[in-house]
Amino acid sequence: MKHTSLYRYLGILAIGLAASCCAAQWRSEPVNQASANRGDPIYAQNCAKCHGADARGKGTAPDLIRADAVLHERMNNLNGSGLSAAVKALPDHKFEFTTEQWSDLSQSLSRQVFKILRSGYSNQPTEMLSGDVKAGEAYFTGAGGCSKCHSPTGDLAHIGTKQTPAALQQRFLFPNAILRGAAASTSRPKPSQVIVKLESGETVSGDLVRIDDFNVTLRDVKGVARTVRRTAKTHVEVKDPFAAHVALLDQYTDTDIHNLTAYLETMK
Repeated sequence: MKHTSLYRYLGILAIGLAASCCAAQWRSEPVNQASANRGDPIYAQNCAKCHGADARGKGTAPDLIRADAVLHERMNNLNGSGLSAAVKALPDHKFEFTTEQWSDLSQSLSRQVFKILRSGYSNQPTEMLSGDVKAGEAYFTGAGGCSKCHSPTGDLAHIGTKQTPAALQQRFLFPNAILRGAAASTSRPKPSQVIVKLESGETVSGDLVRIDDFNVTLRDVKGVARTVRRTAKTHVEVKDPFAAHVALLDQYTDTDIHNLTAYLETMK
């Protein structure tokens, strides 16, 4: 069963909610309450008629709590970009929301998810180590492709003593989530890298700051920001350091996640 399973989906979000209670928390709170408050009327006016006041769907309209786009919004720190792209791809959903409104709508939907979790699930992670260690190791070196970039004796050495099981699971599911609290001083979101080849033949590269259809802004190794206008002869290549993790969100099963967590926890 893929991640569209309600059990798996809510399980992942429960981890994110519970992790916010830990010392090395991943979010100071599940959502931005002011943003979610602004998003509530947007949802009520545009979405509730078909998807229901609680976002659980009705008739032929799907349950948004189980929607892929809502899950992927965690990777974007609930900024609405993934939700906007998914909705705009639907032929019968022609909403002209601003960037801020998409973010507010994302926050509103996420708050509804957490509200359901609090009423039906524990706020603390449970059964985090119920997976099979051997199966987790096989997934790490095989189907998951984790060993292509990571090593139990290299970057992951002693990870089981440095992270709680909940934090371990959160880390591989959403590796670029904004960290807050005790971990924030030593761990920051890792930016995508961008390589731009200009019409003149010059190549510039650095950390991606912003990109759209017209311009790309990057910060070079000296920390200097530079904006380049995109033309038909400008070649732009973006390298997301966590592309493999993002791809796995559509492949993990409940069993894979629990097995991998159990294996990582053994790296003492």
